[in-house]
Amino acid sequence: METAEKLAPLGFGFMRLPLTNPDDPTSIDIDKCCELVDIFMEGGFTYFDSARGYHGCKSEWALKKALGVERYPRESFTIATKLPAWLAKNAEEARAMFDISLQECGVDYFDYYLLHNLGESLTPGFEEYGLWEFCAQKKAEGKIKKFGFSIHDNAEELEKVLDAHPEVDFVQLQINYVDWESDIIQSRKCYEVCQERGLPVVIMEPVKGGTLVKLPEAVADVLRETEPGASIASWALRFAGSLPNVIAVLSGMNTPEMVAENVAIMRDGVPLTEGEHAVIERARETLAALPGVPCTD
Repeated sequence: METAEKLAPLGFGFMRLPLTNPDDPTSIDIDKCCELVDIFMEGGFTYFDSARGYHGCKSEWALKKALGVERYPRESFTIATKLPAWLAKNAEEARAMFDISLQECGVDYFDYYLLHNLGESLTPGFEEYGLWEFCAQKKAEGKIKKFGFSIHDNAEELEKVLDAHPEVDFVQLQINYVDWESDIIQSRKCYEVCQERGLPVVIMEPVKGGTLVKLPEAVADVLRETEPGASIASWALRFAGSLPNVIAVLSGMNTPEMVAENVAIMRDGVPLTEGEHAVIERARETLAALPGVPCTD
């Protein structure tokens, strides 16, 4: 498999932030959040990913607090956020989310803006509300620099969306080494659809919500035997970061240690070799063969 010359940049997913009350997703601990952002920025990375619905619609507000002009100049960071049409009752309410997001994030334009979570029964709502045309207008006005969408569906559905909307600049996909050959998620096939069209991708779920950090011992041993000093997370992040034409590899991080580790992996690491890809394939086969492991899809 062809790999990039260096790993893709790490992106900070603002969806699993530290909380003051673990039972309240809106109780974001801003002081700790600022600490995480500082470690991330000091490590040389700048891409932040949010969405209108994350943390009960408080994620964008947290971005403003952590990245506001009193802390960092606007040109020093990159913001991506998303419009979830399925949270709106009508087109007017859906379109209003754009200006709300600008206000909540404290910016006057978005570097990357996405229609959020297309696929299955969710896709038609974006058409019904005229959101493709709406976002094209915002891009023409300079309020969106790059326009795309995120999708949780198979390659056939992805192709249908791209056939209808070839104007997009990028796509956000779920990609990790377990889902790479999945018949349901089809990470590889979806990635290849984008590459055939020359579209860069943003990668979400590279460690599959933490699953690929907490592997069964038999699977972890396959990785440890090859490189005893490497963290289990590094295999997953390097797999995603080794793919060519990737804008950012997103990670939802909520402790200083996690941010520092992921920054070091993606800043100092190198793309996987052919031999390391073979090791990951063995780990994937070992996982699939274990009895009692629930369906990873």
